[in-house]
Amino acid sequence: MLSKVTKEIVARCLLWSGIVRAIRSLLWRDRVLILVYHDPKPEVVNSHLAYLREIAEPISLSDLYCRSNGRPRVIITIDDGHVGNRELIKVFQAHGIRPTIFLCSCIVGTRRQFWWRHSKVATRRVEQLKRLPNTERLSKLAELGFLQDAEIDAPAALSTQDIGRMNAFVDFQSHGRFHPILTRCDDAECEIEITQSRREIEKLVARDCLHFAFPNGDYGEREIAILRSAGYQTARTLDVGWNDAHSDPFRLKAVAVSDDSSSAWFAIQVSLIPAYFRHLRRGSLFGPLSSAFRVGRESVAGERAAC
Repeated sequence: MLSKVTKEIVARCLLWSGIVRAIRSLLWRDRVLILVYHDPKPEVVNSHLAYLREIAEPISLSDLYCRSNGRPRVIITIDDGHVGNRELIKVFQAHGIRPTIFLCSCIVGTRRQFWWRHSKVATRRVEQLKRLPNTERLSKLAELGFLQDAEIDAPAALSTQDIGRMNAFVDFQSHGRFHPILTRCDDAECEIEITQSRREIEKLVARDCLHFAFPNGDYGEREIAILRSAGYQTARTLDVGWNDAHSDPFRLKAVAVSDDSSSAWFAIQVSLIPAYFRHLRRGSLFGPLSSAFRVGRESVAGERAAC
């Protein structure tokens, strides 16, 4: 992991080199980049949006397949529904942006906690816990004092009142119920997480819930089949890349950005350079991510559907 000082130096060198501008011109082009936040501070988001407004056209998730004007486009998404998200609305309003917040339907509106934030031990073991079958993960967390139905602490997520105040300015969609790793759930658990969360969110916001974000970005054919059967229209992964008119709506690519990124490092993250080098470090110049950097003839300008 690079230190913040090192990141800043690397970021400024890359920006000075012109590589970021070349990527935007040659690869991002008129395609759509979906950004993923979790619990950023308003001042951080404000600096990021100021940069984005200079280089790209912000659109809402529902406009993903609409006709492009030839500029790079960007969609802002936020995962989980953390209580701090309520402080972001004035920033989004000031920039004229309608974000999508993917809610954990059984955590928002309660005093339940996000399991990976329960304790320092849970946070330290989070990657190990993610790999366990869901029932075993819950058992290990219970040993640490965490029960997913328990409401004992200050709210970690947005309240129903928060959601009501934000509803006119935000597109609320589904991130499951309790944020388990779906690929570690059995068939019944997976179906409940996907289907019931849709109904719960529709009841909460009085609008259709048509979009889903895979918790931790993990998914497979089973999860996609359940989503289709449940009536969702899209699903956002954490597979890195841009989207165009030919993108699979149930495998939408995205890039997770650091909640505390400086403006310079944020500019590097949205160029996908760090994501690409993480891919190289895992041992291959090729594979799923390489297609994100492939320059093809297709683009959003060749519409799947007109808007």
